[in-house]
Amino acid sequence: MKRFETIYPLIQNIYASIHDFENASLCKAHHHLVLEEMKKLTDSDILYTAALLHDIGMYLGLRGPHAHTSADYAKTFLESTQLFTDEEIQLIHDIIYVHSDKKSTHFFEAELLKQADAAAHLKEL
Repeated sequence: MKRFETIYPLIQNIYASIHDFENASLCKAHHHLVLEEMKKLTDSDILYTAALLHDIGMYLGLRGPHAHTSADYAKTFLESTQLFTDEEIQLIHDIIYVHSDKKSTHFFEAELLKQADAAAHLKEL
């Protein structure tokens, strides 16, 4: 979990870089709800990191399907931190990339993010 303690403030800096205050607030609130739900399911710093970055592309206003832009952004960001192995970065990318595909069942970690995301959305109603 030491890595998560290191990556967490770096992700907070990304949220702080979102210029639209309302959008930044929504981003932070939603990602923290997903993190809260994820903590009920696992103690994986990989999944916690995916939870905090899974919609970042949408909040940053990147063009394209939000899951794909978020996954690509997360991969580039995580490579720059050198906190995760290439395999772990690819796993986080893949988890985020498929998280909005509710029609298909994917690998275990992706399904955990889908579950945490859905639970967070229910709390937001």
